[in-house]
Amino acid sequence: MSILRIRTFIGMLCACIAVAAQLTFATTAGAAPARHIEINSTLLTEMSGITASAHHNNRYWAHNDSGDSPRLFAFNEQGQLLTELRVKGASAFDWEDMDSFSDASGSYLLLADIGDNMAFRPYTDVYLIAEPELLKSPVMEASVQRHFMLINEDGPRDAEALAVDSRERFIYLLSKRDTHPRLYRFSLDALAGQPVPLNYLGEIRSIPSIDKHQAQGAGRITRFSPTAMAFSPTGDAAIIVTLGKAYYFPRKQNQSWLHALNATPVVVNVKPLPQIEAGTFSLDGKRLLIGSEGVPAKMEILDRPAAK
Repeated sequence: MSILRIRTFIGMLCACIAVAAQLTFATTAGAAPARHIEINSTLLTEMSGITASAHHNNRYWAHNDSGDSPRLFAFNEQGQLLTELRVKGASAFDWEDMDSFSDASGSYLLLADIGDNMAFRPYTDVYLIAEPELLKSPVMEASVQRHFMLINEDGPRDAEALAVDSRERFIYLLSKRDTHPRLYRFSLDALAGQPVPLNYLGEIRSIPSIDKHQAQGAGRITRFSPTAMAFSPTGDAAIIVTLGKAYYFPRKQNQSWLHALNATPVVVNVKPLPQIEAGTFSLDGKRLLIGSEGVPAKMEILDRPAAK
């Protein structure tokens, strides 16, 4: 090969690399070793939501997908199931996510009964309960303190992702089956027991979209369909979990969540799991937990990506 051809080839190669770099969707998180844990229990069989306890750094809560009774399970990072918490005053049509928060009045858990695969529910439900600090027995009970009945003013939508910002006093939901996920919110202080309109904020276009839009009734989902969302304890980051991947979003001071979630995310390296349905931050915000449905329930614990 002549020198001219070599130079031409090198130039073309560099150009291709440059184009590829421009087309790269997002940076990938540094490969900090992940810890794999499993919860061998016949109780937690279809894990669909997890959140960190507001009381203890090595305690988490999880729930099953549709078909279970209204109950939660506490577990730790060693994969030990700690207790079953039965929720009185709640139904469990299709629980899909959960979150925790603390304020001056105490520590609470939010339970998101927001699944609507066929987009036919006139309203969906979010329940608020007090988080027990002490786990006194293998089976405990908690009562619903607030029940939010949510109305989508742009029509019923399936959703599996919920996160709370207790500083702003807003709860955020992310739709699942739209071409681009739609972000909504409602006030944490909304009047309970009556319909609460969801405020549509905009689309999230930072994660890959489905190739072609189909009606929600068709029930079409892809590995990019959001199945969970969580905000860091200090509000400086978020994760969106999809059926196939997890995306990490740093957030600037005073930046809205809509803008933060539309910035280029960091793709989190997650070991292949059967069906990723859950994700959260640890209480100290230093780790991510990504979980899957299945028996046993499987989770990856990863270090939070470093700030860019």
